[in-house]
Amino acid sequence: ETLRAILWMFAWTQTRLQLPVWLGVGTALSKEIEDGNLPTMQKMYADWPFFRSTIELLEMVLAKTNKGISDYYESLLVPEDLQGVSTKVWDELERTITSIQKVTGRDEFLGGEGDKNSRLAISSRVPLVDPLNVLQANVLVRMRADEDHPEKQELRDAFAVTVQGVAAGMGWTG
Repeated sequence: ETLRAILWMFAWTQTRLQLPVWLGVGTALSKEIEDGNLPTMQKMYADWPFFRSTIELLEMVLAKTNKGISDYYESLLVPEDLQGVSTKVWDELERTITSIQKVTGRDEFLGGEGDKNSRLAISSRVPLVDPLNVLQANVLVRMRADEDHPEKQELRDAFAVTVQGVAAGMGWTG
């Protein structure tokens, strides 16, 4: 009853994984492709606005996903004995990317004519968030290490600033 999905989505956005948006999509699409339904899905993408907008939303989110940044958070903040869990996550991410590329017929996310502005916004803005993510992960390490840290308030302030910066840079809070 106290677990709220909003906070989890916010955390997935901050760590640049966006997991709840795409988890399972690759498995579902790849199954349909294996079953010979790629031409049908390509036709749906071309002719059905709902399906097209769903795929384009996934492309936008995946364009903001950054495995390197997520790995950095994991290396600093996840106990060593749990770090192997991410292998399955990365496999699903790769399946999702590959399947979406097959459906759209493009190697590049947001490669359609109508996607130029989104692609430009993401490619110019999102890399500027990387240093904030690195700073945030390091602040979290320091906050976890000593809750009675003499600079406790400064660390909280630094964390709050990075949260706001990442959310602004990503263009959404999750």
